[in-house]
Amino acid sequence: MTEIGTSDASPGDADLRASDGRVPGRRGLATRQRLLDATRTLLDTVAYRDLKVVDIAREAGTSPATFYQYFPDVESAMLALADDLGQAWHEDLTRLVTNRDWEADPDEAAHRVADGMLEFWTRHKPVLRVLDLGSMEGDLRFRDIRTFLLAGATTALTDLAAASDCPGDPQASAGVVVGMLAHVANHQHGLERWGVSHEDLVDTVAGIIRRTIVGVA
Repeated sequence: MTEIGTSDASPGDADLRASDGRVPGRRGLATRQRLLDATRTLLDTVAYRDLKVVDIAREAGTSPATFYQYFPDVESAMLALADDLGQAWHEDLTRLVTNRDWEADPDEAAHRVADGMLEFWTRHKPVLRVLDLGSMEGDLRFRDIRTFLLAGATTALTDLAAASDCPGDPQASAGVVVGMLAHVANHQHGLERWGVSHEDLVDTVAGIIRRTIVGVA
C-alpha cells in the first residue's frame, strides 16, 4: 500500500509534494523526512557526487522505489535538505545579529555573532558544503537558497553599519563580513589543524566584525 495518501495532509504540506504531485500524508511525510535524514547522515562520509539512491534508501531502511516516490533523484533530495535549512535558519541567523547590545558592548556582540556563525557551520557543514558547491557551479536553485539563508543576517549587519561609525559603504561592509564568515566557518577545522585554536579564531573574526561594522570608536 502506498504511503502517499492525501487524506491526512495539512494545507501547509503543499510545498512537500511527492514526485507524482500528490501531497504525502503523515506516514509519507515521516518517510520523506527519514530519507532526508539518511541523505544528511551519508554526506558526513560520502562525497555528494558519489551519493547514490540505493545508499540513501538502505540508510533509511527502505527501498529505492520508495525514494523515487518522493524525489526524482539525489539532487532533488539535496535541494530539499538545503531548502529546509534555509527556511529553518533564515530568521535565527538574523536574530544572531539583532539580539545583541551593539551600543553597550560591541566587542561582546561581535564575539557572539562570530561564535554563533562558526557553530552554525560546524553543525550543518555537510549540507552547507553542497550548497556552496552548487552555488559556485552556477546552479541558481542552490544559489537562491544560499542567498535567502544569509540575507537576513546581511540586511541586519547593513542596517547596523549604516547606524554606526562604519568606515565604508554599509552594504558592501555587510556583504564582505557575511562572505568572510561563511568562508572561514567552512574552513575552520583546517585552520585548527594548522594550529589556530577555536578561541583565537573566534576572537580574530569578532575583531574584524567589530572594526568593519561598527568602527573603532
